Amino acid sequence: MRAVIVVLGLLALSACTSDVPSSPTADPIASLRPLPAGMSGLPQPGSPSAVLEPQSQAGGMAPGVVYTLELGHCGLASPIDFDGSLWDPIAGDDGVGGPLTDEQRIELINGTPLTVALLSPDVAQVRTPLGAVITLTRHSGPRPYSLCD
Repeated sequence: MRAVIVVLGLLALSACTSDVPSSPTADPIASLRPLPAGMSGLPQPGSPSAVLEPQSQAGGMAPGVVYTLELGHCGLASPIDFDGSLWDPIAGDDGVGGPLTDEQRIELINGTPLTVALLSPDVAQVRTPLGAVITLTRHSGPRPYSLCD
């Protein structure tokens, strides 16, 4: 009986330890769904562009607190300026891990109200009224933007 208990204990221990990753987890940003081409607002070589400085005040946002803002006329290609920095949209999904829907893409190329929250000092996430979730990273200094209609 004692041997059975020892064997069961060893089996339980090995089952628990097999779930522990043997290497550090990958960068969570690297596993995000990339945005469709052209949605970042970064100018293509030779296209008309402007370089802008951030206008917002630094330190105005606390991590984890949800704030509101509005995308400019050109949507994600417009300057996204909050917490003393311009921000780069790097990834996005439909809010449940799938690709952006056609309706969400339309929302993201126009002026749209958003909620935004800092996930860390240099990573933020925005959500649109139709549920799209876009991950942003803090841009250091001035940033070039494509000019849009």
